[in-house]
Order: sequence, then structure tokens, then C-alpha cells
Amino acid sequence: EAEFNHAIYGLLGCRPPDITTRVTDYVTEIISFIEVLIRNGVAYESQGSVYFSVSSFESQGHRYGKLLPEQIGNSVLLAEGEGALSAEGAEKRAAADFALWKRTKGSVQLCDGTSAAIEEPFWQSPWGKGRPGWHIECSAMAHAALGAFRNKDSSSGPGPG
Repeated sequence: EAEFNHAIYGLLGCRPPDITTRVTDYVTEIISFIEVLIRNGVAYESQGSVYFSVSSFESQGHRYGKLLPEQIGNSVLLAEGEGALSAEGAEKRAAADFALWKRTKGSVQLCDGTSAAIEEPFWQSPWGKGRPGWHIECSAMAHAALGAFRNKDSSSGPGPG
């Protein structure tokens, strides 16, 4: 893999990244990051999953906008971001809340009304077996790799102005 990546960067005329991260290498850090969010009052556990509370975050004087600040309050984008992951409904306190940790399902409902056991990747956590929600992965990995930060653009995209 390293040889392949090195060759691709060379072909593209790009420098290789200083740090390459994989979510599976950072599960411990992700769990710790979620625990801090719970202690800070902006996340909560529900039925083995953990959700980020947008209203709690905003009540502490912060603003939450999906992807862009001008999207603050755009409920269509918030719902789109969770998609089928939010189908459990009763687990979440509010529609805008999103998954930081999802419990292992164990089984799925089939079209014929029966259920079937499924195997999905999982890690042990203080909340039980589960996996990170996609919202938390980059935040936790960037924090682990770069340390505490504010106002850093880690997306590699165009910056402001």
C-alpha cells in the first residue's frame, strides 16, 4: 500500500501526507473524545448509542451548521446527514442530534417480516459493543494527530477568503 501511494503521489506531482490515519487505529481516541463530549454536556447515551446534542451545544453559546456556517438551522441538511441511521427515532432526543457511537444491531428486519442475525464490525466501549458514527471520526483523529485546535481547516479544501 505504501509503495502504491508513493507512486500515485509521484504521478500526480503531489507530496505525500505527513500523517495518514485509519479510523480502526483510533477507536480508543474516538471513545475518549466521546467521553469528553458527554462530560461537557453536549452528548448523551441512549440505549447503547451516543448522540451529539445540537441544542445543548448551542445553549453553551456555540453555533452548529452542517458543513457551512450559513447552513445553521437547515433541518433538511441535518436529516439528510443522518439518513437511515436516525430511523430508531426514540433513541434520539431531537431530530437534529446525530450519532457519535452506534450500538451493534445484532439482527435486521427482513422484507418478509422475519429477522436475521448480522455480523458487523464492533468495538467494546463504555456503552457496550458498537462502532463510531461517521461524524466523530475525523474530529477525533485530527485531535489525536494535531492536538487541541481551534479554527483549523483540516479538510484540505479551500480556506476562507
